[in-house]
Amino acid sequence: MTTAASSAHARPEPPAAIRWACIIAIVQSVIVLAFATFLVYRDLTGAEETSLVSEGDTIGWVGTGTAIFLYLVFAVVIAGAISLMRGHRFGRGPVAMWELILLPMSFYMFQAGQPLAGAVAGASAIAALVMLFNRRSLEWTAENYAA
Repeated sequence: MTTAASSAHARPEPPAAIRWACIIAIVQSVIVLAFATFLVYRDLTGAEETSLVSEGDTIGWVGTGTAIFLYLVFAVVIAGAISLMRGHRFGRGPVAMWELILLPMSFYMFQAGQPLAGAVAGASAIAALVMLFNRRSLEWTAENYAA
């Protein structure tokens, strides 16, 4: 392959703001995946779940089911963030969607008596959204999608 042909297929490097937004999303996702692993651990060790009411025998596996869901969702967010950081088209949607979901969740963290967690979650979501949707990021996205 010639140099001209390889440069024609080269992906444009995303701006620093997009890379930082992706790093924020990856860190957030790793925290959620750690929580999911904790849920599986609780189920495996037989921890009593007093907040759920059920007469079924499968009540002890609710945490594992939740964890499987979280693993799937946040694997997509991490994959999207890595893809976007590498200049691919895929990734902006999952990262932006997660940040848009996290923002109102941070409000509920405040209401649940967890102001520090709410502040960190809300600030990180706002920061990532600002980085994803600033002028330079939008220009890069438009150029990248036109290619």
